Amino acid sequence: MRSTIQVVVAAIAVWAPMAHGQDELISAFAGQDLHVSGGTLTMSRQEGPHGRHTLIFEDGVNISIGSNAMSAQRAVVWIEPQRREHRGRTVVSHRVVVYLREQVWAQRGPTGLTSGLDTVVVDQGEALAAAFEVTGELFVTALRRREVSPAETDAHPLVAEATSATAPLRSEPEIPATAQVPTFPPPVGPAPTGPRVARPWRISDLVQPSEPPGPGEPVAPTPAPGETYEYPVNFVDLWKPAPTIESTVLEDGSRVTTVIGRFYLWQQRDEAGAILEFQADSAVVFHGGKGFGPTEDHGSTGIFASGNVDAVYLKGNIVMTEGRRTIRADEIYYDFGANQALAVQAEMRTFDEQRGLPIYIRAEQLRQVSQTVFEAENITLTTSEFYLPQVSLTAGRLVLTDRTNVDARVRGGTRKSSYDGVLHDVGVRVGETQVFAWPRIRTNFERPDTALRRVRIGNDSDLGFAVETRWYLARLLGRVEPEGVDSTFALDFYSERGIGSGAEIEYEGNDYYGTLLGYIMGDRGEDDLGRITSRKNRDPHEDIRGRFRLQHRQYLPHDWQATVEMSYLSDEHFLEAMYPSEFNVGKEQETLVHLKRITDNWGFSFLTKWRLNDFQRTTEELPGVEFHVKGQSFWDHQLTYYGDTQVSRLRERLPWHSTDTTTREQFYSFASSRHEVDWPLRLEAYKIVPYVATTYAYEDGQYGFRRTLDGGLTPAEKDLWLNEAGIRVATMFWKANQFVRSRFWDLNGIRHIIRPHFEAVTFDAGHRAGDMRDMMNVGLSQRWQTRRGEKDKLRSLDWMRLDVDATFVRNPDEPAAGPAKFMWNDPAIPMLVRRNMWQYGLVRDSVNVDYEWRISDTMTVLSDLNYDIRAGTVQQFDMGLARYVYPNLSYYVGNRYLKPVVINWPADGVYEQGSNALVAAVTYQLNERYTATLSQEYNFDFGKGVRSDLTLLRRYHRLYYGLTISLDQSRDRQSVMVSIWPEGVKELALGSRKYVGITGPLLEE
Repeated sequence: MRSTIQVVVAAIAVWAPMAHGQDELISAFAGQDLHVSGGTLTMSRQEGPHGRHTLIFEDGVNISIGSNAMSAQRAVVWIEPQRREHRGRTVVSHRVVVYLREQVWAQRGPTGLTSGLDTVVVDQGEALAAAFEVTGELFVTALRRREVSPAETDAHPLVAEATSATAPLRSEPEIPATAQVPTFPPPVGPAPTGPRVARPWRISDLVQPSEPPGPGEPVAPTPAPGETYEYPVNFVDLWKPAPTIESTVLEDGSRVTTVIGRFYLWQQRDEAGAILEFQADSAVVFHGGKGFGPTEDHGSTGIFASGNVDAVYLKGNIVMTEGRRTIRADEIYYDFGANQALAVQAEMRTFDEQRGLPIYIRAEQLRQVSQTVFEAENITLTTSEFYLPQVSLTAGRLVLTDRTNVDARVRGGTRKSSYDGVLHDVGVRVGETQVFAWPRIRTNFERPDTALRRVRIGNDSDLGFAVETRWYLARLLGRVEPEGVDSTFALDFYSERGIGSGAEIEYEGNDYYGTLLGYIMGDRGEDDLGRITSRKNRDPHEDIRGRFRLQHRQYLPHDWQATVEMSYLSDEHFLEAMYPSEFNVGKEQETLVHLKRITDNWGFSFLTKWRLNDFQRTTEELPGVEFHVKGQSFWDHQLTYYGDTQVSRLRERLPWHSTDTTTREQFYSFASSRHEVDWPLRLEAYKIVPYVATTYAYEDGQYGFRRTLDGGLTPAEKDLWLNEAGIRVATMFWKANQFVRSRFWDLNGIRHIIRPHFEAVTFDAGHRAGDMRDMMNVGLSQRWQTRRGEKDKLRSLDWMRLDVDATFVRNPDEPAAGPAKFMWNDPAIPMLVRRNMWQYGLVRDSVNVDYEWRISDTMTVLSDLNYDIRAGTVQQFDMGLARYVYPNLSYYVGNRYLKPVVINWPADGVYEQGSNALVAAVTYQLNERYTATLSQEYNFDFGKGVRSDLTLLRRYHRLYYGLTISLDQSRDRQSVMVSIWPEGVKELALGSRKYVGITGPLLEE
């Protein structure tokens, strides 16, 4: 199910005039949209066209309008329609008053277009009241909505508090009584509309449209549809003396005027303010009649010539600008009526805002076919300002559709389809050497314009000399990639292994997404999987190896969603050898069909899972059904119910090479059902929740329930009952002092939040195989919050966080058990695990500590600890420091200690206990050209290094070179790799992209 359920989505179109000549009214009331989103929404509305709406958010709210943003834990929002007359028209806007409470954050942007954003800080900075006028649209979203009467919202304690706090805010602009108000013609009413279809109430009902004119009332005339206006072309001199002008009449009666001298030419293109601009040394102006000529007020306006122009021929140091597009050329002919142009020796410059880079297109001839379509011959495409760039793309011909100016003006920003280009006879050059050629490429200019996506070149002790290439599949095929699809073709060469090839396709639509991956290779080598002898030089027993994986999720009507996965591997060690990162931390390779529905507080799922790879040990589900209910209130909201039920038909599948003779591959049934009833109470500031729960489990297979708490075996039972009773207690208190100031610690006020909690539970099982350890947990969560940033842009953050939990259990396990893998009260872990695992739940008396300290915006300390109380030893300890020193140094130093780790390989004479590793990484910019990075992991308990990487980066103009030496002692593997990538274009990285973001203008990895 989608993570956010939008139950209230509304848009208010205040006024959108379509007739020509209304732009002045638009600019007078131009505003930005208001967006309000939150968790639980309680709302009411008063009747009538001027009725006020009250919105109450009680579990988080985010508000944004333009570049202004606010957020808080609780809030009250009042929305009231406002009507006013402007030049005879009735214009509807909305006055919005906001009261924010708890965890308040606010930022006033420089470009917000709200009218009169007025704020008041109350309650020592713990609350914020704001009032402003919205003339754009209103959007309100919430996870849950409840509509009540105005009397109920007015009686809400938060509304009463907000009413008092917002009293200082101004309500309306004051108009002096002596002000002179001009009169205007009668208003133009909107066209009558037909009968409306009944529908649920929406926020858009806040807007009441102006009434149409009654019988006999005058109606102001409107411009005829399609009426256009021809704007004059104006010339302004740039240098002294002023350019000379000579005019000649041709035989057909048209005129030609020559302009000699540096000048600036401009023409307004539309009422939105778009301007076409030129600079040149000389010009020939083609115009009809006497519509163009010198002006009489040259001295006062700077315009020495103006009028209607048909076309113009420009020469000498030409600079043409239109919106974000700039063209430089030696010669340009421009037809103003047809929006067509021809430029000789032209250079067109645009700017990629996402990458922070300019894009240059240089051409011998550049033709503007229309306002948005260009054609060019013998072009060079690059991000470098130099005439001979280090990296460039060349093409014999280019057809470019550039709608950036139109989309930026009409839609407020560019889209993927704003650029569309077709290049013929394409080549990639490094300096003057061509390294790649392709007959035809189609691109949207959002990413590099070659079919090559990235290359990795290096030498590896296991793979040999390696060349890994990734290509844009659609471009190789000369096709336009569908919207939402990203396809990649892989072609690799390994001197010690062979050649591999495959494809990966990622796709996403409105109600689905997924990935499709296939790869195959001829492998003549052996796998080195680790430093233990038995994992070295392993024969894969397959000459042809590969994989296939499909992952698809489909969102269905009525909150249903379906997930389909299929994973095939040619052999047991292919994934570990060729995809080590996915093998170590990626999702399990599964084949399944999963159907589920989550609505409100309940969920239902249906799972079918079977084994496709015969070398895996898998528990098949054919099928499994689950039903969950969370937080269902009953008995007049006095009690709360939680339920988790699972019924499955299972089968254990052993690997084909297994020697296990005790496990039989047969189907068996399993069922587990847990039911919990809570009684939430509140005693002043304390929340107290006593609860009882019972769990029933059944299995008719060969295992049954047989494991006891001490790890022993007991006669198996098919069914079990487990009863439990417990209590949970929590509270919160805090204290703030906004006058605490420290430049050294970067403190601007401080708030200390303390959340103590206590839990205790006792179990009663009908059989030893189902027993659990009684448990008591005492914890304290603390937050120290402050504000940082510029004076007018302060933001709240957790300066320091400290969470401490102490757990005590009955009948603890042996000290070697270490930190538990599973939490005792996690209902997602069914009795299916409990039947054969004795380490179920917390098994030792222990203390857990989690600590974070944001010393500054460039320095953070992180740490966590697990301490065994009975043994008096630290089982786990991690601590790290991340630091950035402006402008050339960043580093991380951390330590990881794990006491329970034991490695015992008698065949190799290896016995290692415990792990105490130091991890360090540093990046240092030696000078403007060279940057070095070093990372190291060393294990003190083993007395050996785990992994070391050293990289030296060399910067040229918009181009980087890197040399990386990597030593992986854990796998007895060494590699040397060369990396090359253009600045801002991570997709064209040759070698590893691991360090691409270190020296570029944007973080790209």
